[in-house]
Amino acid sequence: MTLAGIYIHIPFCSQFCSYCDFYSVKQTGKVNEFTESLLKEIVLRSNDFKNKGLTVNTVYFGGGTPSLIDIPSLKAVLSALFENYPISPTGVKEQTIELNPDDITPQYLHGLRECGFNRLSIGIQSFNDRHLKWMNRRHNARTALNAFEMAREAGFANISIDLIFGFEMLTTQEWTDNLQKAISLSPEHISAYQMSIERGTTLYKNYTKGSYLQPCDESSAKQYEMLGQELAKGGYIQYEVSSFCKPGQFSQHNSSYWNFTPYFGFGPSAHSFDGTFRHRNFSSLAKYIKTMKAGESFGTSHKQSAKEKFNEYIMLSLRRADGIDKLFLESNFSNFITSQFQSELNRLIEGGYLLEESGKIRIPPEHLFVSDGIIRDLFA
Repeated sequence: MTLAGIYIHIPFCSQFCSYCDFYSVKQTGKVNEFTESLLKEIVLRSNDFKNKGLTVNTVYFGGGTPSLIDIPSLKAVLSALFENYPISPTGVKEQTIELNPDDITPQYLHGLRECGFNRLSIGIQSFNDRHLKWMNRRHNARTALNAFEMAREAGFANISIDLIFGFEMLTTQEWTDNLQKAISLSPEHISAYQMSIERGTTLYKNYTKGSYLQPCDESSAKQYEMLGQELAKGGYIQYEVSSFCKPGQFSQHNSSYWNFTPYFGFGPSAHSFDGTFRHRNFSSLAKYIKTMKAGESFGTSHKQSAKEKFNEYIMLSLRRADGIDKLFLESNFSNFITSQFQSELNRLIEGGYLLEESGKIRIPPEHLFVSDGIIRDLFA
């Protein structure tokens, strides 16, 4: 049996962050209809999962804002999963839910523990109220700190928090303060992302109007360098471009995306990968509810070409600290190891942008900030 992950996309938000382009809607009055549709999709696709010899190893609820879903609904979804999908003989190792700090209460946390969640991902983003207001986040810094403390008091021993850097108003001192505050909380995991300008967001509109100026690359690179240095001093290990953890506390579910472990995604806009095909649900709550009521398939599937698999392996491997496994590369993608590829690889190694050691090829920490460019140079 092959281990696999399960992703559940909860598409609801009570307000939209200025920078976020993940699929979400404010139609919280449709939560019950959505939940009914989600239960139907889980049952509808269960045979596909079983026929591929997969067993559930990790479960992740993302969004949107999963913490807008009440405990009885979460229990119903998990019951449908565990009743219809084979579970790994060792059980579900990691069961994560993303939370908005503003939604966290002792009662809700108690309910999450009853549901079997053993890992929380709290979207803090910043400990600065000015930043949070600008991002249009619902919470403030005090709410974030209280939420983290409540999670610890509720017995959660595996907590991840999110931070954002590389935006116009963030000063070096403020970023240092954010990092120090994060380290003082001592979460098991920290994800830190550079602010990006995505079409359709408020930030994009402000950028096109000229009311938001994107920081220069040098400024964001310096903040990224500080991120690695401060978290290393705090006892965190960087295992992926944006991911840091205490020893042994890496995200098992997210790691499955990076090492080609199969995963099934449920809900509007969710993605799936069965080892050969990639499937994407449509990004429409209304269409999702309609098609699930009719018991129809929902989304599009695409069989990856050899070239797509190669490029994806290069991208996902070089985003991780482990890097490319040379033996795996040569065994599975020999047709793409051309003289041009080897020449580009040698150029990057000689320039110090890549390191080759112990059968691995990886990007050194000082060049991870420009990893996208390095990766593109190796694409077929």
